[in-house]
Amino acid sequence: MSELSFRLDVREPARRCIAVSLEADLDVLVRTPAPGGQPSRVVLFMPTWTPGSYLIREYSRHMGPVAAVDVHSGCPIVCTKIGKNRFAIECPPGCHRVRFSYEVYAHELTVRTADVTPEHAYWNHACVLVWPLGRPELPATIAVRTPSGWDVATSLRRISCSGDETVFAACNMDEAMDSPFLAGRFQRLDLRIRDVPHQIVLEGLGDVPVPENFVASVSAIVERTAEVFGGELPYRNYLFLCLFAEEGHGGLEHRDSTTLLSARTALRSGKTYQSFLGLLAHEFFHVWNVKRMRPEEFWAYDYETENYTSLLWLAEGFTAYYDDLICLRAGVLEVDDYLAILGQSLTTCLSASGRQKQSLSAASYDAWIRLYRPDENTRNSTQNYYVNGSLAALSLDLTIRSATDGRRNLDDALRQLYRATYTRGRGYRRSDVEQCLAEAAGRDLKTILTQLVDGPLDPDFSTLFPSFGLELTNKDRDKPYLGLSFDKGTTIGQVSDDGPAFRSGLAPGDEILALADLRVTADRWQETMASVGVIGKPLRVLVSSRGRIVERVVTPSANPIGTITVAEAPNPSGRQLALRDGWLGRDRIERSGPQSRQ
Repeated sequence: MSELSFRLDVREPARRCIAVSLEADLDVLVRTPAPGGQPSRVVLFMPTWTPGSYLIREYSRHMGPVAAVDVHSGCPIVCTKIGKNRFAIECPPGCHRVRFSYEVYAHELTVRTADVTPEHAYWNHACVLVWPLGRPELPATIAVRTPSGWDVATSLRRISCSGDETVFAACNMDEAMDSPFLAGRFQRLDLRIRDVPHQIVLEGLGDVPVPENFVASVSAIVERTAEVFGGELPYRNYLFLCLFAEEGHGGLEHRDSTTLLSARTALRSGKTYQSFLGLLAHEFFHVWNVKRMRPEEFWAYDYETENYTSLLWLAEGFTAYYDDLICLRAGVLEVDDYLAILGQSLTTCLSASGRQKQSLSAASYDAWIRLYRPDENTRNSTQNYYVNGSLAALSLDLTIRSATDGRRNLDDALRQLYRATYTRGRGYRRSDVEQCLAEAAGRDLKTILTQLVDGPLDPDFSTLFPSFGLELTNKDRDKPYLGLSFDKGTTIGQVSDDGPAFRSGLAPGDEILALADLRVTADRWQETMASVGVIGKPLRVLVSSRGRIVERVVTPSANPIGTITVAEAPNPSGRQLALRDGWLGRDRIERSGPQSRQ
């Protein structure tokens, strides 16, 4: 046999474990001579991270005792742990096929981990499967045994089903690791878009109803996203795995599927529903941007160590720009809602000093040690390549539209980048991005791109927005500003390093007890601050700092950024109106009608 044969067993979900075994013929595995003339050996490894979530997570820490046997004789084989995530199986003479067995503890419900309960079993194979070192091309079968009455969902190809066992096929390691799995009792919605089958699996909703226009909204998002990249859907089928729990919000992209985790109330009408659809749009955009078109450093993943790239501002930032824009084009966002989200992004970006200290390129490279490990100084020392990368994308999109009188836009640049790199079997470099932007704009944008991603980020939308008939306003700048935010209650979580609180000696972890002798609580903070805080007037602040009651004196200043809003200017010129409507897709919305406005 020339394939790997996995078996996963979750028939006892109350144990919160996945029993795993791997069988394989030795002649298809890499065998290396062991030191001292010992029998040849096979090295297996478990990934340390999941593509799309850039943090070493040490999945092997959840592995139980391991064992190896000669399949034909049943005799144990020596198996030694030789690294944090590697195992060496000694292969004695006469042994032709081995079985490697272990358990994985699974009780962490996130989109990147494994969770087994009496109600469901969900996992990413990257945190469950081992693989022979040096053989990523090997095909595999994955047999899963589940409790009676459970359904299963995955993008892997199903090849057989008998009793409580269903068998799936993966053509290589990448496909196996990139295909999350769900088992349990859930709702399944089937739809066809551009003659391609899609499935939406909804698990954990309980009695929460699904909005009547949910399927239409998802269909519109898929359609509008496909248009960005030329209209063709690059998969044979696609699966949306939607997990609902008491709380949580996150998504993880895969080549032919995505996992979304949200609160059970996420599908109710209003902002939470819009947020869920925005998350869905974000992860689906990754079908093209990241899962196919991706930086050359990601072209062949190394699952055991960090894969560094300075281009996550495009991989994630551009995706973050398009998720809300796609929702607008699909009719699931009103223009006013979209502009409000844009104002929030600008406020978040411009109010954090870290954008002045680390570039988007450097923040991308440091994702492994910064973004997924935030602390109280994160906003002062680095920037978020999701939010700030989306603003870089917005700046480039508006620049291209303005330079070409709306004839071309960022869609054209991404479409060309996809064709020039992914369809030719390679990842993209920075030079590829520069070339595709220049082709779309009809002129070189290298200087603008360099300013956006290689130095302090300070996009000047005050010069871009007027061409589109948009007004940018800074509200609340006349309110007293301390430059701090709370973690819980009135305990400080973060202090801006260029603000009054920082200069007064207030620090993260300090609990504010009183302002000007007035006791404060979380419920009364805004009211009390508005009563005693005056711009330019020293304010006595009583705090508990590492167990000591001390007094600090802080002088509130005017808010340097305030709250930024973006709105349509009245009486636009013909050119402004054409550019604005072309960007916001108002003519498209009027033709197709809203898909999901509640």
